[in-house]
Amino acid sequence: LDTSRDRYTMASMASTVSMTRASVAAPRRIASRAANVRGVSPIKHSSRSSTREGLSLGRFAPATRGGAVRCRAVDLRHVIERLCAAENLTADETEEALDALIDADPAQISAFLVLMRAKGESPEEMAGMARAMRARAVTVDAGNDVLDIVGTGGDDAGTVNISTGSCILAAAAGAKVAKHGNRSVSSMCGSADVLEALGVAVDLGPEGVAECIKQTNMGFMFAPRYHPAMKAVVPVRKALKVRTAFNMLGPMLNPAGTQYALVGVYTPDLQPLMADSLMALGMKKALVVCSTVGDLSLDEMTPCGPTNVVEVTPAGTKAYSFDPKDVGIPPCELSDLAGGDAKLNAQMLTDALGGEKGPVADCLMLNAGVAMAAADQAASVEEGVAMCKEAHAQGRAGDTLRNWIELSQKLRAQEA
Repeated sequence: LDTSRDRYTMASMASTVSMTRASVAAPRRIASRAANVRGVSPIKHSSRSSTREGLSLGRFAPATRGGAVRCRAVDLRHVIERLCAAENLTADETEEALDALIDADPAQISAFLVLMRAKGESPEEMAGMARAMRARAVTVDAGNDVLDIVGTGGDDAGTVNISTGSCILAAAAGAKVAKHGNRSVSSMCGSADVLEALGVAVDLGPEGVAECIKQTNMGFMFAPRYHPAMKAVVPVRKALKVRTAFNMLGPMLNPAGTQYALVGVYTPDLQPLMADSLMALGMKKALVVCSTVGDLSLDEMTPCGPTNVVEVTPAGTKAYSFDPKDVGIPPCELSDLAGGDAKLNAQMLTDALGGEKGPVADCLMLNAGVAMAAADQAASVEEGVAMCKEAHAQGRAGDTLRNWIELSQKLRAQEA
């Protein structure tokens, strides 16, 4: 730990653990709710190979599910003592601990998150935390073939909402898309902010979201509505003011249980952790991407240059580099993709999805096309990009957006 950020994290850890001692001085056993829901594939170590091959597009059977789990008490003091010793937890132990912590003292939640950050989260621990949050989530029944295009945020690039626009374009090209998002945390405009500015009803319940996906191929799940357990964690995260495992968890918590995803992370250092975590959760296929433009790393693909990719399947992970020029996407400058507030970004997406040509539209075609291939909606990235170009040229992206806005507003009125 030799950077100023890590020194700050260690200082936070010391302060947090000191505050926590009183609340964990005596053994405290809390019954975990994690026993109520399990059902993920066993976690196995996978070897990672580095190759420059293109996307492999074989189809895989769904991950095996099952395994009943009995309810048992969790000794939170013992868990925190183990983390103080930089000892990794198993996926089951992490799931049960976080599930119990959500109902416990905020100081214990703080200690848990900071100690995890200080030692470094393992894929098993990330999968366990995701399972704990999923068990408490409101779920959406949207079928087994839905896709999400999502980023962790935190890249400070200030671009327009690329993943949100790409989701709409992929829906117009034929994919079933279940977008999971929130308001802005680390940027000027989050996915919920821009969609609301576009006129989409962002707070629909699970039946409304499922109906939107059925009729328009596009649905949005507003994270606070679908993850009420987050209420216990949000004040702790704000007080800590350092990145924790929850900065990584968002892409793993889609309420529709998406089995296909294009996931962006804000630094290449996090790609192996995200990839192994998604594999542990039983994803059919996911691409974990991070592109570099100068000294800046972005949590999405852009036409500005090559992207580092880690491909995730049940068989393992594979790392390679992908150049947008190889699929006919012309290069651009990062400034060409610069966004602003919700009103500006909404207009930029309206123009790009409505048929306007240029770097923003190219960027949406790139991300949507790659996601189409990752979700087995296209036989190759080239075909996926071609499908998205055709949908864009024919005006289907703009039609999809308008139809979605109209339907979502109608369904919200019915929910009221």
